[in-house]
Amino acid sequence: MIALTITGLGSFMSGLFSGNTFDSFLLAEGTLQMAVNWQIDGRLNRDFFEKDVWEDPARRPYDYAAWSEVRPSLRELIRGKKAPVSFQFVLHLKPELMKNMLEKEGDQELLSCVGAFVLTIRYKDGRASLLSGISMKSFTMNKNADILWDKAIRRFLQAKEIAFESLT
Repeated sequence: MIALTITGLGSFMSGLFSGNTFDSFLLAEGTLQMAVNWQIDGRLNRDFFEKDVWEDPARRPYDYAAWSEVRPSLRELIRGKKAPVSFQFVLHLKPELMKNMLEKEGDQELLSCVGAFVLTIRYKDGRASLLSGISMKSFTMNKNADILWDKAIRRFLQAKEIAFESLT
């Protein structure tokens, strides 16, 4: 697990809410504090979907909403002259991308143990930070997934030209 402070806040916020920077993620949950507080459950609502869509993995491949689908609504919520008081979003890397990363490592144990690669984005008092993490399906002493994900987050931010400093 690593904690990072975003030093290039403008480009980060633009990529988060206006660009496709985080479109490889799903939104698990979020909170947004403005004039009112918004609590967001990213889990898809079965009652909203037709039965054939809900049961077809090609049409509904994830249990959580894709960041790309909720980003426009969130952008509209925060749009205006006044910045949010705070927000926090818990994102999961899309499962197929996580699987590809783990398969490249060649560690079969990790494929069965790792549930999600998690990225928590926090904003408060004009500062943004990121926290990496792993959601495990079963216990293991193997820390290779943590190391892999932490390195991947740093490379991802560098590739997207998002300036950051390590807190850990």
